[in-house]
Amino acid sequence: MKVKWTQLGLVFFLLLSIIMTSCFIWQYQLPKLVLEENTGERSKSVRMCPRFPEPTPLEHPIHSLKEALEKVDALLRNNINPISLPSLSAIVTYNDTVLWTGNFGKRNGSDPNSAPPNEYTIY
Repeated sequence: MKVKWTQLGLVFFLLLSIIMTSCFIWQYQLPKLVLEENTGERSKSVRMCPRFPEPTPLEHPIHSLKEALEKVDALLRNNINPISLPSLSAIVTYNDTVLWTGNFGKRNGSDPNSAPPNEYTIY
């Protein structure tokens, strides 16, 4: 008994189409979800956070380090020399967290009205 591949393919696709059609009819006859009356109208968008919360200062991780950084800050502020060291920027990090930044002096040492340096100042 020889079976032709074309006949086998046709039988396969016929069975597949019957199965797919029966699945479609089964899903169509399942009970539907009851919709509310107001769903036809556009629902108003609800703003989840209408106001921006106030930022709260975080507690310093190491109190003895905070005292030491205040002393370093005072030392650097007092030791800026307008001729030999007109400006200085420093940063202290701990565990990928910035604990302290300090920008001292003037950006342009020859200009008395120059602004202090910032993190973008190129030396």
